[in-house]
Amino acid sequence: MTLAVETHDLNIGYRNAESDVIVLAGLNLTIEAGEFLTILGPSGCGKSTLLRVVADLLDPLSGKIGVLGAHPRDARQNRQIGFVFQDATLLPWRNVRDNIELPAVVGGRNIRPLPLGRTDELLTMLGLEELGERFPHQLSGGQRQRVAIARALIEEPQLLLMDEPFGALDEITRDRLNNELLAIWRRTGTTILFVTHSIMEAVYLGQRIMVMAANPGRVVEVRDLRPTKTADNSCSREDAGIISAMSDMRAALEAAS
Repeated sequence: MTLAVETHDLNIGYRNAESDVIVLAGLNLTIEAGEFLTILGPSGCGKSTLLRVVADLLDPLSGKIGVLGAHPRDARQNRQIGFVFQDATLLPWRNVRDNIELPAVVGGRNIRPLPLGRTDELLTMLGLEELGERFPHQLSGGQRQRVAIARALIEEPQLLLMDEPFGALDEITRDRLNNELLAIWRRTGTTILFVTHSIMEAVYLGQRIMVMAANPGRVVEVRDLRPTKTADNSCSREDAGIISAMSDMRAALEAAS
């Protein structure tokens, strides 16, 4: 089994002059390469902070973490990690095509030339082929998030971190982008860690779902959803197994709080 992420007794938080502030305590987790893991929990439980540690944007307080078989720094420097935030954070003076290509033109010594046609491939994959010359202010919220996803995928990362990327969108747009994201995952085989506050979204997208609680941040349950879905992680939001899993996840959150 090839692992994308592995942690042992990982403690995450912040140091100050008096004492360490623990945000997430004692995390032991293994994520297989190619897995779609959703992370569900209340504000303050360490979901986003965990993604920052995986991305080498924050050092853990203690414990061990491996990303793609190495230190997170190696994965970051080798451009093996893509990150999508809730805010698309597009540069307003760059058009869609140039925003997507931004990671390939910044980053110092690790800049790599893009494969021929890579941008066009992503524009087509994400339904943006007619929007390449538009600027961010000319796009809807859903279109901006598609651009952000394309930008995160431009260098073909092995690991994609997504921090509530659809949280600000209306329900219909969110459902549509959920389906598009699953299609991208099936096509690329990229490992995805997806943070959300939505129980439905977590259950619908994930092969496994990690439920967290706060004060201190901790994992209270990891549920394997694959027995309730098809081999390619497909399901209907109305499936009895999905509705039952949603009920169980809600109960787990309520019990943890």
